[in-house]
Amino acid sequence: MAADQLREQWQIYNRQLQRIGTRRREETLAPGEYHLVVNAFIFNPAGQVLLQQRSPDKLYFPNYWDSSVGGSVQAGETIMTAMHREIVEEIGWDVPVTAANNYLLTPHAHWVSAWFVFQTHRPAAAFTVQQSELQQVAFFDRSVAHDHLTQIGFDPYTVELDRAWQHLQKHQ
Repeated sequence: MAADQLREQWQIYNRQLQRIGTRRREETLAPGEYHLVVNAFIFNPAGQVLLQQRSPDKLYFPNYWDSSVGGSVQAGETIMTAMHREIVEEIGWDVPVTAANNYLLTPHAHWVSAWFVFQTHRPAAAFTVQQSELQQVAFFDRSVAHDHLTQIGFDPYTVELDRAWQHLQKHQ
């Protein structure tokens, strides 16, 4: 059974990010309609980044290594409340999400990616992995993380990893 929730409701936006309606995930978006996606990289003080390995039951990119946390913004959520929900759901970490954590919005064909960055002292073993969507999480040096983050989807994950690290360094 697929780990993805195809009946979840997405808020739909126009190019100017104004809300224009809702759709179920399983429904096709019309031209000019966008949904929001959140992603985060979480670093430890040693500069290592937490990556998640996707479940073999995911519809897209099963078993691939991915950003620390990520997912779709559901209807009624902001990017910050969605980021908080995804962090809690996927790795069991209840951390405040602020505007300062969001470092980039990137538009694509039918979605907009909101990228966030966080830092933690928690070891990987202290996170509670959501078994239905993830196999595991682990910290990696950035060079090893680059090797794991082969191009999946349409976001340049290695570029975003470097941007997240630079943003974190500037705002510490």
